[in-house]
Amino acid sequence: MIDDSTPWREDLLRIAERLEKRKVQKRWTERTTYLVERDIVLGAFIVRRLNESRKVSDSLAARNFPVERFSLVGEVPDVYNRYEFYELYDLERGAADTLSFSHLCNQIIHSYIWHFSVTEDSGMLDGVYVCSDHKRRKTLYKIPLDSLIDLFVRVGAEDIYRIDIRADSNGERYVAHVEGRSLLDGIRAD
Repeated sequence: MIDDSTPWREDLLRIAERLEKRKVQKRWTERTTYLVERDIVLGAFIVRRLNESRKVSDSLAARNFPVERFSLVGEVPDVYNRYEFYELYDLERGAADTLSFSHLCNQIIHSYIWHFSVTEDSGMLDGVYVCSDHKRRKTLYKIPLDSLIDLFVRVGAEDIYRIDIRADSNGERYVAHVEGRSLLDGIRAD
């Protein structure tokens, strides 16, 4: 359980800032590729950890984030062919979709397939292709970098101001409701 969420939130905001800069990066090395993957995975883990510790408002935890979904058209990816995901999923016929707050984080954290997405015209980073071990049998997702940045900023800039704690019939206490507000003064706020 996380007691003080402030350092976790500050890390999320730093990660979002670094990812924002990566959107226009033109020169990539193995090191920078690793740093971006690390930031995305760590950011998703921090978000999930804060949520499971009830340090995210119920309204934010209930949000959905835009993604693109691709259907499996080839054999199911395995350890041999998962890096040829572009042959296994119909990348020409993506469908707009959304993933819940927790599902988006889990696709990243449990990614069986992980690959960067870049724009065709400029070659700039615009997202990641991911799917968990469970989802690989049906679907591949493209999570736009902007969706990830938005998620990390929203969670990083949230101030929890009310936690409703109740007791069940056995007297065991639980968090029934969490309310928060954005510290961004209207920027990216609901």
